[in-house]
Amino acid sequence: MPSWKARPSSETYGLLGRVYKDRWEKTVERGEALLARGLLDRAIEAYLHGFEADWRDAYPGVNSITLMELRDPPDARRERLIPVVTNAVERRLSTGKADYWDHATLLELAVLAGDQSRALQALSNALAAVRERWDPETTARNLRLIYEARERREGSPPWIKEVENALKSRAASL
Repeated sequence: MPSWKARPSSETYGLLGRVYKDRWEKTVERGEALLARGLLDRAIEAYLHGFEADWRDAYPGVNSITLMELRDPPDARRERLIPVVTNAVERRLSTGKADYWDHATLLELAVLAGDQSRALQALSNALAAVRERWDPETTARNLRLIYEARERREGSPPWIKEVENALKSRAASL
């Protein structure tokens, strides 16, 4: 046996979270509510472990928070994580090496935090950094899921729909 011990990886946990998320979506489509809830919880935990493995990698962090928002009831940990993951993205943006996904992540976090002003600023930057049609399509889809989850619970502000529509429009223009 090797003398080294494998370390947790944000990338590996991110991939695992994605697998659970895909399985969750399929069970939701089939109407298997109890299995779906278990898979959603596994996806949240995998993404969360990924963020904890490398606090600089916002990808698993924002995914865990978004899925926490989609739970019914929402996972309360999301409130504490939003500023931490936002800080990780802002640090990356400050390096000057930001890409579309960094701006889109900041946008998604601002929506999750209910901060319209920051969301619109991040949207402007994200729209300007789009490279591929699927970039804004993916972000719009996440925002739609957040909007729908909030709408079912307590109502969702209309500006989230406007942000989603701006992303869809940008995708259609490519």
